[in-house]
Amino acid sequence: MAVLEHDSLPASASRRDIAAWNEVMVDRYDIDRYYEDAHPIVRWIERRRLEALHRLAAVRPGERILEVGCGAGHVLAQFNGVTRFGIDLSPAMLERSRRRLAGGARLARAFADGLPFASASFDVVLCTEVLEHTADPAAVICELVRVGRPGARIIVSVPNETNIDRAKRAIRRVPVLNRMLRTLAAEGNEWHLHDFDLAMLRRTVRGAAVIDALVAVPSRLMPVRYVARLGAAKRGGSP
Repeated sequence: MAVLEHDSLPASASRRDIAAWNEVMVDRYDIDRYYEDAHPIVRWIERRRLEALHRLAAVRPGERILEVGCGAGHVLAQFNGVTRFGIDLSPAMLERSRRRLAGGARLARAFADGLPFASASFDVVLCTEVLEHTADPAAVICELVRVGRPGARIIVSVPNETNIDRAKRAIRRVPVLNRMLRTLAAEGNEWHLHDFDLAMLRRTVRGAAVIDALVAVPSRLMPVRYVARLGAAKRGGSP
């Protein structure tokens, strides 16, 4: 297991400890409230992220799609005309997904670094805003590549913590902005076990995958999210 970057969990935490801690975070940070009640700026950025995800996934009718860390099913619900699969570590999240997807997806409880599927099973594999919550993101990438068919579109997205923290500090320095955007300027995120940025994303995929396409969200000038399409790394080639 990778060494964790935050004090939220000890590096020696067992998988049972991680699952229990994750369930506490699920209860503390309601994903439905995020989608329904987030600040308009956050919702705008989320729309841009989902647009990039759809564009890079380029899903075709009849394909098999897996979402790793499907949460409450908000993303998976947007893909129709395909055979949908989802895994999540949280029983509470899976129950929400079942209600939202109304039997339209096959769901299972599993760790992201131990997917219960045969190799080369899916045309599209999604893992969005999940890597930062996992103990070993590099192991997760290996699993995403393993279950993808040859030529599969493997899509990941991560927060750019460097710019997010920079923006929060700027807001807090200006009293009027701090009053108006208080919810955007809150410090830290205890659910994140790693502080991702583009450099860390590149390090995480190295050896297992290559970044075929990259979208900065909402823009290259101020990226607070990165959406990447991955391809399997060639054996014996450069990472």
